[in-house]
Amino acid sequence: MRRMRKDETKVWHNPELAPFARAPKTGSTSRNSTTQQDSRVAKEHRAALEALFAPRRDPEPEGSKNGKNGRDSTPKPGRIVLAPPPQSDPRATERQRLLGKLLGAEGRPHITKAANEFLGAGFNFPDDQDVHLKLLEHSDESRVREALSSLSSLLVGELPKRRAVLESRLRRIEEFAEDESTRDAAAQLRRQVSGRPDTQNQSAQ
Repeated sequence: MRRMRKDETKVWHNPELAPFARAPKTGSTSRNSTTQQDSRVAKEHRAALEALFAPRRDPEPEGSKNGKNGRDSTPKPGRIVLAPPPQSDPRATERQRLLGKLLGAEGRPHITKAANEFLGAGFNFPDDQDVHLKLLEHSDESRVREALSSLSSLLVGELPKRRAVLESRLRRIEEFAEDESTRDAAAQLRRQVSGRPDTQNQSAQ
């Protein structure tokens, strides 16, 4: 009987069919730890460079902001409160109101009423051409004569503002006024406005 050799009984395994699990080598473990350490050092170095070249910010002064709500606690200058304007004189306001009513009136009845209301409030007519031009339409001829006299004085140093209207009213007074003195005063003022000399004054000289 033939004796079998030990080498012949040995079974060889194909590593592709049944690979044996290999234990990790000590060299790979040390290599991984070295790589991790190098990565950490690189990160620290990069962080240091970023901190070095990052723009610097000035620190905020203490107490500039409130720690709770973050609102600015710096005291602000107070608002300038102006004193209320002084109230206008009620008498002056009333005078302006009544004078505007007179200047805006049209027709003899309305002009007469507005003028009487102005005088009844205790005011005097101002030396103004427009006011006295309105008063030429007053129903009371005494008021008309006063207006003629005031216009005669004003037109010595001023040009008539509404010459056509003035001459038209003067002609009407010359024709329809009841009192002769009123008609004469209107005729004299019309000659003054038109630039013609006063015939009565020439005859007197």
